[in-house]
Amino acid sequence: MARPGVTYHEVSMIAQRLTATGKNPTIDAIRIELGTGSNSTLGAHLRTFKERKTQTQQLATKENIPEELIAVIKGLWERVMNQSEDKIQIIQQETAQNIMQLKQEVQSLLQGNADWQQQFQKTKQERDAFAHEKSTLEQLLANSKIEAAAMTEKLNGLEQKVAEKQIRIDELHKQHKQTQANLEHYRTASLEQRTSDQQRFEQQQKLSEQAILQINQKVTQANQENITLEKKSLKIIFENEKLKSDFNALNTQHGLITTRLNDAQNELAKTAQNLEQLHSFQIKFNEQHEKLIELQMQHALTQQQLEAEKLKYKEASEQNKALAAEKWILGQEKSQLYGQLKQFNLSLENNIA
Repeated sequence: MARPGVTYHEVSMIAQRLTATGKNPTIDAIRIELGTGSNSTLGAHLRTFKERKTQTQQLATKENIPEELIAVIKGLWERVMNQSEDKIQIIQQETAQNIMQLKQEVQSLLQGNADWQQQFQKTKQERDAFAHEKSTLEQLLANSKIEAAAMTEKLNGLEQKVAEKQIRIDELHKQHKQTQANLEHYRTASLEQRTSDQQRFEQQQKLSEQAILQINQKVTQANQENITLEKKSLKIIFENEKLKSDFNALNTQHGLITTRLNDAQNELAKTAQNLEQLHSFQIKFNEQHEKLIELQMQHALTQQQLEAEKLKYKEASEQNKALAAEKWILGQEKSQLYGQLKQFNLSLENNIA
């Protein structure tokens, strides 16, 4: 295979120039003119040149056409062919580069689309997770409200019980005071009656003592009940304070849940913005896809132009073949005319003689 930069056209031009100056076209002489080229490359091109030159000489001898004219026509033909091949090769390279660039852009767009699809799925999953968490938080908030209402109702019930116990304690204190007042009144009456009816007092003294004993027992019992009620009241107050602390804790938890709910709503708003951005990227991708379709249409037009150039090249080849055929016919007619002229000259000389 020939090295890039050393073509048959260059070798044939230098060989023709050396032949025109009377020099023998050799590999070394051609390498000196070109400044590059290997023996195998230059040798292959030089052999092809010599074979074609031999064919040209044979054609010139056969057709009685000057060899220089055939060489010029052949050189022009080779130049046209080389230019056509170079133009076709340039068009093919440009088309291949355009196709490669379009493929790269398509791959880039497909990769970008896949990345955006993954991001869209991830955003969608996050949105679903936030929605689920939001519903969970709302459920917890509703449960907390229900528990707070139950605690408030329980607290109100306990406060009502404490109030009732306090009323009962007040009634017992009133009864105790009434009992003491009655006892004092009884003692006063007993002292007044003692002077008048000592015997009756002595008889009733035992009854009074028993009544006093019963009353003292009732007072003691009332005092114990009072102490018990005070203990229960302290316990209820302690439970009330505990309920208040629990209620405050529930309020704090409610505030935290509200904060988390607001954060979730903010995240949902960000997710909506991401979805809008994804929609804009989808529009951009559609625009790039339309550009790709336009580039493909341009590529199709380029292919059509290439086919048209090939048809023109084919037509030129057909025209060259037709010209060669016409040239051969003209050569035949020329030979016939030469023969007829020669015969006419012989007949004319015979007539003159």
